[in-house]
Amino acid sequence: MTGALAHDQAQRLRAAVEGMFRDSDDSPDDSGSARDAFLRLVDVLESNPEAVVLPSDTLVSTQQAADLLGVSRMTVVRLIDRGELAADGGGVHRRITASELARYRAVSTHRRRAALHDLAQEIGEGTPPDQVISTR
Repeated sequence: MTGALAHDQAQRLRAAVEGMFRDSDDSPDDSGSARDAFLRLVDVLESNPEAVVLPSDTLVSTQQAADLLGVSRMTVVRLIDRGELAADGGGVHRRITASELARYRAVSTHRRRAALHDLAQEIGEGTPPDQVISTR
């Protein structure tokens, strides 16, 4: 699968990052974590065609937020109205920060995983195949 970066582009970026940090005068502790972060970013961009990198203070429209979250625009509007997603502005032109989208995604992922874990705990070897298991 091809990512947002082609393999040869990713290789050139990795070499440039390595060269930049090799020539850096910073202490190894300071530059090591930054080097690792840049290399991880290149890995993600190479392996994931849907990777999106935004500064945390970037403001996106409700449609852009919907596209990034993989939901409809109306779902984003409902999340804002319910207070589950914070937005700047009001009325028609609401904007959401990239950091808020990341926060919401982390919370919803945690909530889904916890629900799946709870559901899995209810199912045992003695559970009949036709038993209805309440999920809510």
